[in-house]
Amino acid sequence: MCEFTFPADDKGHPRGMKNRIEWIDLVKATSVLLVVFMHATNVIADLGGPSWAMGAIQGFNQLVEPVRMPIFFLVSGMLASSAIRRPWSQTLNRTTGMFYLYVTWILLYAGFTVLLGASLHEPFTAILFAKSGYWYLYAMALFFIVAKLLRNQPAWLVVAVAIVPNLLRPLVDQIFGAIIPGTLFTSMTLNIAFFLAGAYFKDVVAGVAQKATVMHTVALGALSVVTGLLWMNTPSAAGQSYFLLSVVWVAFGISLAVQITRNGAPSWAKYVGARTLPIYVAQWPVLLLVSSFLPAVVAGSVAMHLALPLLITGIVAALALFAHRIPALRFLFVAPAWTTQPRSLTMPTTWGRRLPSSEPASVATGR
Repeated sequence: MCEFTFPADDKGHPRGMKNRIEWIDLVKATSVLLVVFMHATNVIADLGGPSWAMGAIQGFNQLVEPVRMPIFFLVSGMLASSAIRRPWSQTLNRTTGMFYLYVTWILLYAGFTVLLGASLHEPFTAILFAKSGYWYLYAMALFFIVAKLLRNQPAWLVVAVAIVPNLLRPLVDQIFGAIIPGTLFTSMTLNIAFFLAGAYFKDVVAGVAQKATVMHTVALGALSVVTGLLWMNTPSAAGQSYFLLSVVWVAFGISLAVQITRNGAPSWAKYVGARTLPIYVAQWPVLLLVSSFLPAVVAGSVAMHLALPLLITGIVAALALFAHRIPALRFLFVAPAWTTQPRSLTMPTTWGRRLPSSEPASVATGR
């Protein structure tokens, strides 16, 4: 596995640690808000119909599609990089704990849906084959297991193999569509390579990011927007892989985040960036309420097309962060001890040769 370490300062901490944490928080916070904003836009578009304002907002959402989830999974992999070296019993919050949250939220959402008078369609199949918006939790657990099992294989080879399903997106879509209709495993295939790259090449990504300049950011931004617009306006690109475009956009996103956090990240980004999971899981009940009770006439004006996606995003974030602070609701956002600290659990140790147990001083891997 490749390591890129920072020299330690006079206190023994790796130089660049502070900025690294802050730009990651900004990336996570921005990514999850973009996800909620996109889903809120879709709900308002369904309710209120088309308009020039809605077209512009949907165009923006499409433009940032290649970066929205890939960059989130990349930094998630970076934050998991030290955990993949620890014993299985010490990382159950990322496996059984994450699956607990996944199943819990799907069941809660299913119950909420029934209360609102809607019918359920194969709920257990939806859980098993990731057929809901909660596929992100499923992916986080699955990606971590894959990264841990393959951690002693050549990192570049593992990431290269993970890229293949992304590049073969039309074929992968066709296969999954035929075998498991409605599954979001296809979304996972677009993102696993980014998680593995973050997990295995954490220090490389962090080291290169710290060298980014304003000129790099401007150049990458221009390239991202131009290539993104070309992709959006090329009909034959629909349904094809946008992996290379994602790489460019991710580089721009990280570079921009680094510039913004040179003198410290905004306080909101630090707070939200450390609490992205509550925001992601809480969006679906809120969006279901909006789609069920917001009158179409209210959502139909241009002003509402512009305001409601932003307003809903803010409401989701505020409610989620408030709920996260309530002790009685902790089980919704943090897996209980019985799922992460069992008395005994046997798992395969690794596939391949064993890595040295010690690690050089490097960038902090997260909280």
